[in-house]
Amino acid sequence: MLGQLVLTPGGRGKTAAGRLYGLPVLRAEADPAGFWGERRLRRAGRTLRRGGALRVLAPRDVLPLLAGFGLHPVDPQPFVRAQGTSLVLAALERLHLAPDRAAVALRGGRVDRDMVRTAEQLCRRVRSLVIDAPQGGGELAARLRREYGVPVLPPGERGHAALLFQEGCAAEEEVLLEVFGPQPRLAGLTLSAPGLEEGDRESLPLLAVLWECGRLAPQDIKIT
Repeated sequence: MLGQLVLTPGGRGKTAAGRLYGLPVLRAEADPAGFWGERRLRRAGRTLRRGGALRVLAPRDVLPLLAGFGLHPVDPQPFVRAQGTSLVLAALERLHLAPDRAAVALRGGRVDRDMVRTAEQLCRRVRSLVIDAPQGGGELAARLRREYGVPVLPPGERGHAALLFQEGCAAEEEVLLEVFGPQPRLAGLTLSAPGLEEGDRESLPLLAVLWECGRLAPQDIKIT
């Protein structure tokens, strides 16, 4: 069950079943202001968990409080990583660089399926790739050369843009796209869904859950 906490004047922390862009949610409204504000937030967290919610959409600053009731935020990482190829192409466009003239680096501590998928998509679009991953990078580079004939440069080479798949990657590219963690850093690019209400369009957790449930198609996502 997906929970949603809405901060609203007069909200007392009670829950009710609702819909969010077609998704069933258990929604709580709470007023965080005043002496009893935290108590109302705690009541909301407690009632959401008792109602069966495990994940919750809520303002970032109240998530630590909700975690105390076993409520977890929606992880945007799978959604953001799924847009990796589109993010790189948008970044290259900002550099006024055609993809077939560009070198793109994929960097991380290990190869995972997201890196593999992105590499396979990009090798059809860009001039060359840099695969920099101590665990599995050599094997992936060899397969890309063999199956796609794409030039794969050594890990120490510098690309025009880089996708970073894990924290702690050393990178010197002009554009760095960090596609990991709860707050990805996308070099000034923004993922949005223009078809949603104005306050929801750039909420990565909301976009992630809609994408996960098949309610956000590729054509619904915009990168600016």
